[in-house]
Parts: sequence; structure tokens; C-alpha cells
Amino acid sequence: MPRAFVELLPAAGEVLIEGDEHHYLFRVRRLAVGDAVVVTDATGREADARVLSVDATRARLSIQGVPRDAMRRAPRITVLQSLIKGERMDWCIEKLAECGADEIVLVAAARSVVKLEPQRAESRRARLDAMARAAARQSQQPVPEVRGPFAIASALADVSADVRLVCHPQARESPLRAPAHAREIAILVGPEGGLAPEELEAALAHGFAPVSLGAGVLRAETAGPVACAAIRLGAVKS
Repeated sequence: MPRAFVELLPAAGEVLIEGDEHHYLFRVRRLAVGDAVVVTDATGREADARVLSVDATRARLSIQGVPRDAMRRAPRITVLQSLIKGERMDWCIEKLAECGADEIVLVAAARSVVKLEPQRAESRRARLDAMARAAARQSQQPVPEVRGPFAIASALADVSADVRLVCHPQARESPLRAPAHAREIAILVGPEGGLAPEELEAALAHGFAPVSLGAGVLRAETAGPVACAAIRLGAVKS
């Protein structure tokens, strides 16, 4: 079923759809009055709705029933993705959303080519957040939260997942062996040049286990989505 995103779902009544959401529903999907839509919001709730009216720039949807918590599959997946440059970062965020990441934490690693000034960091995060919403909507996934960017030390200290993995090409273990009972899995991915030795040591000190994604070496924008997809496909079940 088509999905739309709003900042906050009301308990009842109507929601107004504009901008990119309007374009997607009524230009791309070509919905019309009376069609059904699932509306999700930034708090993780969702509700069934129907199209009441449509014009060139906006539409009104009627909420059907009581909003509910969006269904999220276990385990919850948090990806700590180091900043990478240009379109590769855009692609990575889109694929993480498509592959079912629940949370994407942007990390400023020592070897990240991209160095965001504080005044640019929020606009960059907002742009990536919008891309994640669009990708999740089109792939019918719950909308992931995009946070950061944070220094790697603070990002690691904030992790509460019961299973913690750091992608490392020389690691002997594989994420396919993560325990089936995991409630939340956190995956740390380095930038183009990999994590600095002191960053890897910090990750190990915070309980992250080095894991390999196969015999080859995946690029910085590929490792996170591949690991996330493997978990969602059930390959981690033992």
C-alpha cells in the first residue's frame, strides 16, 4: 500500500499532504480521491487513511481509526555510518533505509574525507533524513531516524545494543553468526580509508566485535547495507 510521511499524526481527523509527499502519491503513484494510504510520522506511529481531496499542490487525507506504533521487525538495527563523500553517502543512506535500518547514526571518523562545519552539519543531516524517508516510503519500510554527525567517541558511548559489530576486512568472524536472540544490533562502518587504529581500539573497548562481510573488501558505502540486508533476510539466525 502507498505510504506517506508527516511530522506528527493527529489522533483523529485529517492530515495535509504537500511537497515531495504530494508529488510521490499523486504524480508518481497517481492516487485519486478514495484511495487508501498508510501515513507514518517522526514518532514511529502510523495510521490507515483515505484521500479526501486533491489539487495541484496539496491533498487532504482522512485518518481511519486510531494511530498505532509502526511494526518493526526484530532485531532493531542501528548503523553507525562514517561520513563518506558525495553521492556515495546519498546512495548509502538510501540503501540502508531500503534494507531495513531502524536508525542511522552519522559518524565523523578520523579518515572521513568529508569534514562538515557545524553550520553545515544540520542541513546535511536534514537532507540525508529526507532521502531516507523517501527510500523507506518507496520500499514500504518503517522510516529510519537519521542522527548526527557525532564524533566517533560520543557515538560509541551512546550505543545500547546487546550485539555490537564493527565491519573489518581482516576479521575472522562473520555477521551471519550473530545470535538469533538479539534484540538490537549495532553495526559500525568506517569511511573510505577505514577506521583509524585508535578508533578500532575504542570500538573494541565498547564491546564491538570485528566482523567480515566475505573474502573481498567492500566499499564504505556498501558494507552497511550488505550487513543490514543479511540480518533482515534472516541469515543471522543460528
